[in-house]
Amino acid sequence: MNKVLGISVKNVTLLWLLSGILSTLLLVGCTTTTTTTKSIATTNTTNSKVQDKGHKAEVDKEKALQNRLQLALGYMGKGDHERARVHLNKAMEVNPRSPEVHDVWALLYQREREMEVAESYYKKALSYDPTFTRGRNNYGLFLLRLNRVEEAHQQFVTASQDLGYPKRAELFYRVGITALKLNKDKEAEEAFTKAAVLNPQMFVAYLELAGITYERGDHPRAKLFLNKYNSIKPNSNPRGLWLGVRVEHSLGNQDAEASQGMALRNLFPDSKENKEYQSWLKNERKNQ
Repeated sequence: MNKVLGISVKNVTLLWLLSGILSTLLLVGCTTTTTTTKSIATTNTTNSKVQDKGHKAEVDKEKALQNRLQLALGYMGKGDHERARVHLNKAMEVNPRSPEVHDVWALLYQREREMEVAESYYKKALSYDPTFTRGRNNYGLFLLRLNRVEEAHQQFVTASQDLGYPKRAELFYRVGITALKLNKDKEAEEAFTKAAVLNPQMFVAYLELAGITYERGDHPRAKLFLNKYNSIKPNSNPRGLWLGVRVEHSLGNQDAEASQGMALRNLFPDSKENKEYQSWLKNERKNQ
C-alpha cells in the first residue's frame, strides 16, 4: 500500500513539476511572441514614417522646381533674361536632369537666337524623358521655324501618339501642316480630320480640309468644310475669303461669290489674297 502510495506521490510530484515547467515555457513563448509582434509593428511604423518623410521631401522638391520654372518663364515674358537665368540655375540645383528645366533653357536660348545651343537643350530634355510631349512639341516648332520640315514632321507625329496629352488636337494640326509642306496630302487630310474630331471648335482644321478638298476637285465637300469654318471662326481671314470666292464660283453661286469678294477687297485690301483675287477677276472678265 505504501509502495503504491509512494509511487502515486512520486508521480503526482513529477506531474506537478512538469506542469510548472510547461507553464513557464508557455509564458515565455507568449511573452516572446508579444514582444516580436510589438517589434514588427514598431519597425513598420518607423518605415512608414521614413517613407512619408521621403515622399514629402520629393513633393517639396517638385514644388520648388516648378516655382523656379514659373519665375523663369515670367521673367522671360518680360524680356528679363538675366533674372530668368538665376531661377533656371536654381532649378538645375534642384534637379540637373529635369527635362522641363532643359526645355525652358532651350526656349531661352531660342529667344536669344542661339540656335545650336537651344537645340542641344531640346535634345537633352528628350534624352532624359522621351515621353516628354510638351518638350517634343516645342522642339518640333523650333525645327519648323528653321524650315527643317521633315524633322519637325517626325517630332509632331511622335508627339501626337501621346493619348493623354491635353493639346493633342494641336499636335495633329501640326502633323497636317508639315505633311502639306511635304506634299503628303492624304496624310495631311487624315491629320486635320483627327484634329477636328478631337477639338470640333478648331476652325483652322476645317479651313485646311476645305482647301485640300477644293484642290482635289471635290467642290461640294469643300463648301461643307468652309461652311463649318465660317460658323465657328472668330474673325474673317483673307485666305478663307479667297477660298470662299473660288468655291462659290465653282458651284455657280454668283451672289455668294460676289459677297466673299467684296469682303476680301474691303477688309484686306493689301493682302496677297486680294491681289490674287483682283488678278483673277481681270482674267475672268477677259474670258467672258
